[in-house]
Amino acid sequence: MDKLQTAGSVSRIPTIIEISNKGTAPCEMIRHLSPLCVRIILNSLPIEDRIHKISESIIYIETKLVIGAEKQKNLFKRGDIAYMTSNSSICVFLKDSVVTPMNHIGIVKSNLEIIENTQSGDAMIIKRS
Repeated sequence: MDKLQTAGSVSRIPTIIEISNKGTAPCEMIRHLSPLCVRIILNSLPIEDRIHKISESIIYIETKLVIGAEKQKNLFKRGDIAYMTSNSSICVFLKDSVVTPMNHIGIVKSNLEIIENTQSGDAMIIKRS
């Protein structure tokens, strides 16, 4: 059992969100939430684009990936990461939100304040840690 715990989980893949000139936030992509979606995103890393904001509760970057709906939900908590099928975007939730259905793909583990302090137009990179 100790060997499994130290080896890490195959379901939770460590990733990093990096905001240019501002810092990094450790994240996890969680396979069981949306297995096909997470696999496609992981195979496409690193993903980089400019940040867009939807009010004060969501930031997102466009990916150009075409992924269908999978295990969608519309209630997300602060720090959740989701894939929006309508515009091929990866979203990070800054506040608990009820939104149009999205594929839940992961979580921000810490340093969410770095993401909260971004401006539209800042560069964001999602990569494996």
